[in-house]
Amino acid sequence: MMKHFVPIIFLICVHISTYAQMPDWAMMKDKEGNTYYFDKSGKIYTDDVESAYKPVSRDGLEYYTAKVKSLWKAGHRTQSLVIAKSILALKESSMNVVKSKKDINAFMRDMQMKHGKRFVDINTDAWLYLTKEDTTMYVFNDKVPYIVALQGNAEIIAAKSVDSLQYSSTVMRAGIRFSETSGYDAIMTIVAESFAGTIESIRVLEQHWRTVAFDTFDRELLKYSDSMALYSFVTRDNVELKGMELLLAKENRGYCVRIFTTKERYDLYKETMLTIINSFSTP
Repeated sequence: MMKHFVPIIFLICVHISTYAQMPDWAMMKDKEGNTYYFDKSGKIYTDDVESAYKPVSRDGLEYYTAKVKSLWKAGHRTQSLVIAKSILALKESSMNVVKSKKDINAFMRDMQMKHGKRFVDINTDAWLYLTKEDTTMYVFNDKVPYIVALQGNAEIIAAKSVDSLQYSSTVMRAGIRFSETSGYDAIMTIVAESFAGTIESIRVLEQHWRTVAFDTFDRELLKYSDSMALYSFVTRDNVELKGMELLLAKENRGYCVRIFTTKERYDLYKETMLTIINSFSTP
């Protein structure tokens, strides 16, 4: 039975911002207290600090490999393993990548032998990592596993996880730019949960989400099967947001993938957002 609270973005409050430097902007807060600002053109901004998550690419592999070891030596061990796992997730497109992976595998084996259980705990904390292949950023989660490919210029806004007896959850928020201007064109949130027992059907997962995280979205069903449901949705707030929501059940894991933009920009970005949703996969 799924009784845990799900920490996902649900929009509940929109009003005109009182910030003097942004007199014509609107502000929105979700149930978690995350704040979003919208300028006149519909671009989205957040007040989050700069993300510590950076994608690793095949360019500069010598730098990344050295960074893994220097961060570990300096005591920043979770960050070290995030970069290490990013290197290991790269496609083997050159001998440089193969060589770097071999180096990192050897380093991680040595650290695991030296630190034992402590290494295992650090590795568990390094659950989210990124790669950049050409113009696509790949996001990997190995705690409640999934992979998603983000088109455009994307960055991680926030990531957190919760663990308890026989239950784990992770939350990742990303801002995505489909154009070169400042601000985000879309916000994506992925919540992944692992339960003690098998999720019987997508209907059970849907009931879980609608119970613990009630919202007033207007939804339209786009696709449905025994294991997934895909919706488009529109919020009922003063700043109307429109997006897509994927619910997916896989064994004992449940996923909610949501991406939204302003209603005025939805038609412009609809196909790209659907491509991102369709890239979501889990083993």
